[in-house]
Amino acid sequence: MNFSIAGKAFKLLLIAASLLGSSIYTFGQTNIAIAPNKMNVLYIGVDNPLSVAASNGSDEKVTVTVTGGGGTVSKLGSGLYNVQVTDLTDECLVNVYVDGKIAGSSPFRVRSLPAPFATVGGYSSGSKIKADSFSSQPGLGVFLKDFPFEVRYEVTGFTFTVGDDQGNIRTADCASALFTPRAKQLIDQYAKPGEMVTIDKIRVKDPSGKELKIPSLVYYIQ
Repeated sequence: MNFSIAGKAFKLLLIAASLLGSSIYTFGQTNIAIAPNKMNVLYIGVDNPLSVAASNGSDEKVTVTVTGGGGTVSKLGSGLYNVQVTDLTDECLVNVYVDGKIAGSSPFRVRSLPAPFATVGGYSSGSKIKADSFSSQPGLGVFLKDFPFEVRYEVTGFTFTVGDDQGNIRTADCASALFTPRAKQLIDQYAKPGEMVTIDKIRVKDPSGKELKIPSLVYYIQ
């Protein structure tokens, strides 16, 4: 988007800014719109895209900075920026300058990513799964529920547990998102209708490399 937006494109960004709860300012004859591309929150450990428009400022005259939250900003293209933050706060400001003079600032909150959930085949913990459906799954998936960003987590390990025909507990430790050959063997041999399987000690790394422990999973085999 070009910063010299005097007509339709600038009006569209003003509408988007209003809907997203972001800020619109007037500096002299220049209107400024600061619109978060996702929501009015910046998240630690991920890219936070931001659109900034000035009605009377060409691309080279507009500068964007961030104060608070350990924020840094990089320009991705005309009117499009990426903000990264490191510190929790309710007082982070995105500042827009035109010709070196402050034209407006928009407040943001900085938050950690919400806790992710693990799943096997998209089934939530406590679900009943047919034996053949469970045995066909390659391992775990990790997701964030109702979250606007696409966030990639790395599963670094988990423990699979199932009871055998004599009532003994059989376990297999897995060092990635995939079931190991040992785990697959236990699934094929013992994950039969009427049995319960558990997956616990689930460990994942978020995009910043921080390791997290997330809730265990329980499935009932049909």
